[in-house]
Amino acid sequence: MQTPRTSRPLLNLPGWLGLPVLLFLALALFYPLGRILVLGFTEGLPVALTNPYYGLRLAWSLAYGLGSSLLCVGLALPLAYAFRYRFPGRDFLLGFSTVPFVLPTLVVAMGFLSLVGPKGVLGLNLYGTAWVLFWASLLYNLGLVLRPLVALLPALQTPLAAARTLGASPLRAYWRVGVPLLLPALLSGGSLVFLYSFTSFGVPLLLGGPRWATLEVETYYALAQRLAFPEATALVLMQLAVTLVVLTGYLRLQERLALGIGGYGSPLPLAPRQAVGLALLVWGFFLVLYSPLWNLLWRAFERPAAWLSVWNSPDFTPGSLALFNTLGFAGLALLLVLPLGVLYAYAVWRGYRLLDGLGLLPLMVSPVAIGLGYLLAYPGWRGSLLILIAAYALLSYPLLGRALLPALRAMPKGVVEAARVLGAGPWRRFVRVEWPLVQKAAFSGMALALAAIMGEFGATLTLQRPEWATLSLAIYERLGRPGALPFYEAVVLAVVLMGLSMALLALLERGFRQRGEF
Repeated sequence: MQTPRTSRPLLNLPGWLGLPVLLFLALALFYPLGRILVLGFTEGLPVALTNPYYGLRLAWSLAYGLGSSLLCVGLALPLAYAFRYRFPGRDFLLGFSTVPFVLPTLVVAMGFLSLVGPKGVLGLNLYGTAWVLFWASLLYNLGLVLRPLVALLPALQTPLAAARTLGASPLRAYWRVGVPLLLPALLSGGSLVFLYSFTSFGVPLLLGGPRWATLEVETYYALAQRLAFPEATALVLMQLAVTLVVLTGYLRLQERLALGIGGYGSPLPLAPRQAVGLALLVWGFFLVLYSPLWNLLWRAFERPAAWLSVWNSPDFTPGSLALFNTLGFAGLALLLVLPLGVLYAYAVWRGYRLLDGLGLLPLMVSPVAIGLGYLLAYPGWRGSLLILIAAYALLSYPLLGRALLPALRAMPKGVVEAARVLGAGPWRRFVRVEWPLVQKAAFSGMALALAAIMGEFGATLTLQRPEWATLSLAIYERLGRPGALPFYEAVVLAVVLMGLSMALLALLERGFRQRGEF
């Protein structure tokens, strides 16, 4: 008796959509990481583990990440309660709290140097101290903890009221009900701050010096100063081990947090006098916290001659060339980022769950580690522009994909099915139905990816060639020379880079507003 054949689809569409992304990940991430693992386990770790200096670097990196997390959580919690109330400037401050997160590290570092550096306007030199590093980490990461807490607090009112109705005192209700509900958000935000601080590069390199070098900075020193590839790979392995443990915990907390978070509640009213008092306190805190950024803008106009000399400086990379390289490399990288990000988002949306996790891996690996992996994996291509563009695309395409994915998941299924029933093919459905519904999210994702590319510093410094100097490298180049003019030219370039990032951020925020997410 002949068994009837079952009909099977000829093509696994999600698999075909994700195939180019997997191929790119294999060449641009997995193979270079494999070379790091081989060299690290065979030659690097035996040397690094017997050197107490590297143990101190690991201990300081852990302390920096943990201290930054505790500092951000400790200040974000009372601030979140302050943001429960309506006061003048509340929405502006809440929105601005995440702006530093997308600013290039060189811009933030220049802000601190111009305020509390050797040439700082305050006359207080905090360069080479741990204090300035924790301040910078707080400026960068406070919004990552604050925004989720402000969203979560209104959702606590109902369970707290239920506990009070059942006879619990206010303190007991908060301790037994409020704290367990807040804990996942605090741990999740703290984990994220730990990851960003533990793997930070630009700020410790420019503000901390060798004494406060993190593992990431020490990896760069091993490469640039000693060409010690085995030791550099061992440091990358140490960093990856810690990152994997913390990231696993963070993802589990995110799943739990997603069940508890509600939407943004309306701020509670206050009497006029109380609202003014609260506004003075919160505005004062943010003015002090962000004072390096305000001071950077002021110092940029302190010496107008620097605005003229920076573009054709004979002793350094001209600012015009650095700006041209920055925009040109970003444009070239976008040619790769756009198809990779769109294919990644569409494949995951169509059910390719394997790619969902793999696509996040580039965000876990530091830029310096990626640069090191490329030097090991493709020595014949050292100095090739293709390698640099691939590194930019690898580090930024997940930002586009993750911004596009929620819009795809929110797309009404009935609209797409109706187009299919009416005879529209896949390409026609994409152009006429799907793309108009997700294009704002796509533009926001592209703006985020471009901002990340233009401010990228670690991979650029590792893979650089003199004629490839970007704005970040031109700033770093000037900071290495004594004298007032190089310093003011670096400040001018930092302001130009900040202006580019802010313009892209405005485009990003406009996209979010049009989608009704702000």
